[in-house]
Amino acid sequence: MPAARAFPLAKLMNALQSYQNASKQTIFIEYIMLDGVNDQEEHAHKLGKLLENFKAVVNLIPFNPIGSASTFKTSSDQSIKKFQKVLRGIYSIRTTVRQEMGQDIAGACGQLVVSLPDERSAGGATLLSDIEDLRI
Repeated sequence: MPAARAFPLAKLMNALQSYQNASKQTIFIEYIMLDGVNDQEEHAHKLGKLLENFKAVVNLIPFNPIGSASTFKTSSDQSIKKFQKVLRGIYSIRTTVRQEMGQDIAGACGQLVVSLPDERSAGGATLLSDIEDLRI
């Protein structure tokens, strides 16, 4: 994720551990599933090992494409189920799969994007690739 450069994983994990130690709360992890990028069994093992010392719930989120502007694809149901099986079966991590709704009207999670005028074309618009690219 582009934002990860600003928030190194080690610092994030330390902050989560400190929070959980102080609050005794379960940590909820939102994990977007990108076909061929982070949805393979090896990725499930890496996530499981990363979270094995936490009381956590992982919500697996199937990626919702943003029309032709998207370079990513949605993971197959089979890939998501395999991923979930590794987290649950091997690491005993409670795992849910987000139900997809609103894709048909481009209103699903991650599909509400900002359009800006494209300075290179008359009246055209370009999609922001990341909300962090928005400069107000």
